[in-house]
Amino acid sequence: MKKELTLTMAIAGALLGASMAQESEIDLEARKRTIPIIEGRIKERTAQIAEIGNDILQLHKRVDERLGRMVGHLAAVKDSVQSGFNVGNVKIEMIKGLEKAIEDFQTRRLALERGLREGKSGIPPSIIEHEIHHFDEHVEMHIEQMLELSKSFTKDKDVQRYVSVTGSNSGGYWDGIETNDEWRQNLKDRSTDKKQRAEVKAALEKSIVRCESLISGLRHDLENKNLSVIEQGVLKSELDTHLTMLNRRRSQVDELLVAEEPDTTAVGHEAAKNLGEAVSDLMGDLQRDIQMITLKHSQLSAEQDRLFRLRENLEARKKWLENYEKKGGK
Repeated sequence: MKKELTLTMAIAGALLGASMAQESEIDLEARKRTIPIIEGRIKERTAQIAEIGNDILQLHKRVDERLGRMVGHLAAVKDSVQSGFNVGNVKIEMIKGLEKAIEDFQTRRLALERGLREGKSGIPPSIIEHEIHHFDEHVEMHIEQMLELSKSFTKDKDVQRYVSVTGSNSGGYWDGIETNDEWRQNLKDRSTDKKQRAEVKAALEKSIVRCESLISGLRHDLENKNLSVIEQGVLKSELDTHLTMLNRRRSQVDELLVAEEPDTTAVGHEAAKNLGEAVSDLMGDLQRDIQMITLKHSQLSAEQDRLFRLRENLEARKKWLENYEKKGGK
């Protein structure tokens, strides 16, 4: 009886050992088979990232080209007696549209910068820094476009208020004076110029306040003695960026105060009306394109995060298999 029990236990132990070895072999083979699957997923994610990145570039190119053409065209024209306020108002509408684009890009940039500082994203810091730099470039470009439009407004000048007129009727010829149309137009030009300068100056001053607030916060954060080397590097880089930006904004405010008569061509009522319609259409398209750019950047960040984690997973699996084989499969 004792011999039979011992034999039974030996057989059971052998079967269990064989089963465990078989399971280990199956598990090893399963792990090996996951390698090409993950590599395939990495290839798919890489292609998806390239496609989204190309979409973003094409959207930015379209926005930049259309904005550049319109800003250049508007900066070359001015109001006439026939157009009144129309051209000036169209330019102000364009300036406000550029302001909105700047705010959208700054909001997106802030979210990226916060993610970089907190280190919660799986995306490599170099990629996030590249995206931040990309948004900074567009903010600066749109501010320069605002200044270009601002400088194109007709400046106040000394215009004779009354002009002599002559006429005739059944009683003969007569002489008199009347209010000069050019003087009336000068009043309109002065009004729109004052309005737009206030708009642009307010936008620049808002940017200055924002920079000063960020600089103060960054300097405070850098006083933390528990920061990692990476965190310190991010904070110092951001501090340098915003200090440079602050100095540039202050120079741009000073630049705005220099009023020189622009080299522009007067347009009539019909041309001004067409310009207004074109700018309204462009502003609508611009907002839709910027919303799409923001969405695409979110998609890009999500895909980059997935790719980063897939590569980490692949590396970990390869390392496990390498160590397993070094140990002789034990």
